[in-house]
Amino acid sequence: MALPTVLSIAGLFAQSGVAILIAIVMGGLLRRYWRPFLRHWTWSWIALAVHAGAGALAIFLGAWLPINAPARFFLALLAGIAGYLQITWLLLGTAELTVGRSLPARKGRWLIAGVVVLGALLVVAYSWDPTRADLLFALRVTVRRVAAGLAFLVGGWAITRAPRIARGIGRRVVMFAFFGLGLQQIHFIAAASMGGKGFGIYVASLGFADVVLYVALALGLVIWLLEEERQATMDAAARIERIAYHDSLTGLPNRQLFLNQLGMALHHAKRNHTMCAVLFLDLDRFKIVNDSLGHAAGDTVLQTVAERIRTTIRGEDSVTRLGGDEFAVLATQVNSADDAAMLAERIITSVKRPIIVDGQELFVTTSLGISLYPSDAADAEGLLKTSDSAMYRAKAQGRDLVERYIAEGAEATLEQLGLETSLQRAVELKQLVAYYQPIVQAATGVISGVEALLRWNHPERGLLMPSAFISLAEATGAIVPMGEWVMRAACTQVQAWRLRGQTQLRAAVNLSVRQLQHVDLVARVEQILSETGLPPQSLELEITESIAMRSSGRAVDNLRALQAHGVRVSIDDLGTGYSSLSALRLFPIDSLKIDRSFVQGVPENTNDSAIAAALITLGVKLGVNVIAEGIERPEQLAYFVDQRCPEWQGYLMVRPVTAAECEALLFSSERAAGGTEVPPGFTTTDRVASSLGV
Repeated sequence: MALPTVLSIAGLFAQSGVAILIAIVMGGLLRRYWRPFLRHWTWSWIALAVHAGAGALAIFLGAWLPINAPARFFLALLAGIAGYLQITWLLLGTAELTVGRSLPARKGRWLIAGVVVLGALLVVAYSWDPTRADLLFALRVTVRRVAAGLAFLVGGWAITRAPRIARGIGRRVVMFAFFGLGLQQIHFIAAASMGGKGFGIYVASLGFADVVLYVALALGLVIWLLEEERQATMDAAARIERIAYHDSLTGLPNRQLFLNQLGMALHHAKRNHTMCAVLFLDLDRFKIVNDSLGHAAGDTVLQTVAERIRTTIRGEDSVTRLGGDEFAVLATQVNSADDAAMLAERIITSVKRPIIVDGQELFVTTSLGISLYPSDAADAEGLLKTSDSAMYRAKAQGRDLVERYIAEGAEATLEQLGLETSLQRAVELKQLVAYYQPIVQAATGVISGVEALLRWNHPERGLLMPSAFISLAEATGAIVPMGEWVMRAACTQVQAWRLRGQTQLRAAVNLSVRQLQHVDLVARVEQILSETGLPPQSLELEITESIAMRSSGRAVDNLRALQAHGVRVSIDDLGTGYSSLSALRLFPIDSLKIDRSFVQGVPENTNDSAIAAALITLGVKLGVNVIAEGIERPEQLAYFVDQRCPEWQGYLMVRPVTAAECEALLFSSERAAGGTEVPPGFTTTDRVASSLGV
């Protein structure tokens, strides 16, 4: 047996052994990772092992058996079919690896069947004419080598073009092994075609080069999969870290990550003797957005605000969502307080731009507090606390403002927190008091109703006006039980006065936006009327124009249900918003109140007088009662009487007074048949107050 033949047989057996090992490795990887391409590549290496082993045996038997001998024919048939199956499975696996999709099972079976038939036909053609065996063998080997070379080159090219595949060392090794095997097949054909004794040995030795490239390909694939597993672990860790340190809604760093960043910034500022600032933001009246439009709209607003803040701050600064509608900004490399103030103003301007939510235009403002290191605090928690204190001072000053931290303001913040705690128990501890202001018929002077106004008799701070606690009650939700308390107190008191002869009296009670949208509002009002005995038509519920226009469909349904039961509805502060006419059109109302801002200038200011007269005319045309509130001077009253305004209230009659003082006014010696009548010579509050002894 010639040396080239021996080398060829040895090379093929070596390829078969290596292919078996690689197939075992591929099978193990398939069970470990369960990637579809590994299944096809496992079968590809099994086919290669069969192809090389059967081919080696066929060549070995060629020394004793003719081409068409059954044993040699069977081995040649097996080698030919396996050789083309190896190429087919190699390409299928490469396609799955690079494209990410598998060939449909039906098409895959047809493809495999076609390849089997092709391999068998080539072997049959080779074995048909023994006289031309050498030529046909060379042709068969050349066709298979060309097919294998093209398959390897296409596979290598596909791997280089696949954007989704990680660019690690393993991928490069696999890619180069594919290209090497492809070029090796072409090189084998070129070398075999040259002939000659020396070239015969050389060509036979090329099989060992295939073995080296096969091993490199298998090792590259193992490295590749290990790299992907490591990358997947790193990605999972990054996702876990992001979940742990970022807000899920806005994607901003959360409080913990912000404190870490702030701690590093403070360390850097201390070492370099520089300043940094913390800006604490809280959206104004954000709860109204959630209550009126729903939490989905609220989330959209928060995401928009977060993005606006992020794009407004400088590159070296950072922003976090602390929770709810609170945000904080860390501004590093601040040269002065003015730098921080300028950044704050830019943020406020950016936030207040209109936001479109479900086709509705919203305007959101923010109150912002500034605290500086090292002048205001020396640590991260201290800076957050002092900036929070400054933000509360901005809200107290009227909202949509920027305030610097002032040490004296810390005490006020603590006081505000204490007030919030006490507010939650004000109803339970019976600290609430109802004050009343009469509503007077302009034509007759008869007191036709009283507006109930809430006061808080704080055990330490004394009697508090609504401006000191109503906004806090709305923010904390305490306004619902407080509103229910004042409604019950007013209904009880007015019914008691009605039973004593003041049958014309009605109770006017203010509703907050939370009460208006409460699912149990109608049931609670009916229960109060039932328990107190007050007729429904003697209760008038007042809502402000701004509350009306911020309310949802549930609020309108509640008002209509109450009105169907006989309860009166009144819109307060008419004319102060942007949608006065819409409020009159959308909401069922029985009365409207002309805001005091249009009453103060009457009759001197011609614009105020014209607006007031127009609102009275509008009310008459709509068939609703009109009340002028805030009348303080006789000439104002004279104007509204002249304009035939049905009712009025204000300090000209009396300031809001206790139930006892109001009762003294109602049941004074000056009474008319239909109810308490204002004396004809009455001009000032002082005169009435003196008659009451106040």
